[in-house]
Amino acid sequence: MFDAIQLMARIREEPDLDTRISLFSDFLQAEFQYDGFTYGVGFDFTSMEALLSRFLLKDSGLHPEWMEAYTTDALGAKDLSVLHVALREGILLQSQVFRAADSGEIPDHFSEVPNRARDFLKSGFFLSLRARGLVGGMGLHSSTMTPDQHDARFARHGHIVVELCRQFHDIACWRQEIIAATGLTEANLQILSLRAQGLRDKQIIEITGHAHENSVGQHMERVRQKLFAQNERQTLSLAAGLGLIGQPELPDKRLLDLERTAQDVARRAGWLHGMT
Repeated sequence: MFDAIQLMARIREEPDLDTRISLFSDFLQAEFQYDGFTYGVGFDFTSMEALLSRFLLKDSGLHPEWMEAYTTDALGAKDLSVLHVALREGILLQSQVFRAADSGEIPDHFSEVPNRARDFLKSGFFLSLRARGLVGGMGLHSSTMTPDQHDARFARHGHIVVELCRQFHDIACWRQEIIAATGLTEANLQILSLRAQGLRDKQIIEITGHAHENSVGQHMERVRQKLFAQNERQTLSLAAGLGLIGQPELPDKRLLDLERTAQDVARRAGWLHGMT
C-alpha cells in the first residue's frame, strides 16, 4: 500500500505546481484508477459570472480533444462543477451531474458541459477545497470505470482519496499562476511585500528608491484592483492566502463576497443547492 507521508514529502520538495500535479495525478491513477485530474482555484468572488470566468484551472490526463473544446468554447463559464467547488462544501459525484442533466434538473446552459463530457469522462467526483483562505476544488475522473463501478468503489475508499486531495491543496502554491493571470509586476509585488511587513510609505520609498510617496499608493491600488479586493487590509489578506507574500496566514478571503455570490446563486440557480 502507498505511503501517503512519503508521497506528500516528495511533492513538497518540488518547486513548481505543474510538477507537483504530475506526481499527484500519477499516484491517483496508479492507486485509484483516476486517469483524469482537474484542479483549480478562484480569486474573484464578486459575482457568479466573475467566479466562472476567472477560475484558474490545471489539468492532467484528460483527453486533448475535450480540453481543447473546453478552452476554445469557453465551457468554464458554464461549468456546474466550478460553482460547486467554489460555493459549496463537500463532494459532488459525476453520476449526480449526469443524472441531473438527463432529468432536466439543471438549465440547458449548464447541461452542455456534462453532455459534451460524456464522450471523454465516464465517472468521477468533484471536491471543494479550503486551505489558508484559498478557495478551490478538484475533479478526479475515470475514462474506464462506469458510474456504478466508480460510486461503489468510492463508497469504500473515497474518504482516503478525499483526505489526500485536501492534503495536496494544503501544500499547493498558485503564486506564479496568480501573477501570470493578474499581470502583477515585480515592483507591485515588492511594495506589497514591504507593506505586509508593516512599513510606512516613507520607509518603503527609502528601500525601493521610488521618487514619491504617491507611487506606493499607486502600486497598492493596482494590486487591489487586480485581486478584486475592497481595501488595503483585504488586499494584504488575500495576497497572503494566494501565496503572493510571506508565509500565508488565515485570511478572511472576502467572506462577504462569497456570501453575496452564494446568495446570488441561490436566487438564480437554486437547482445547484438541491443536488447535494
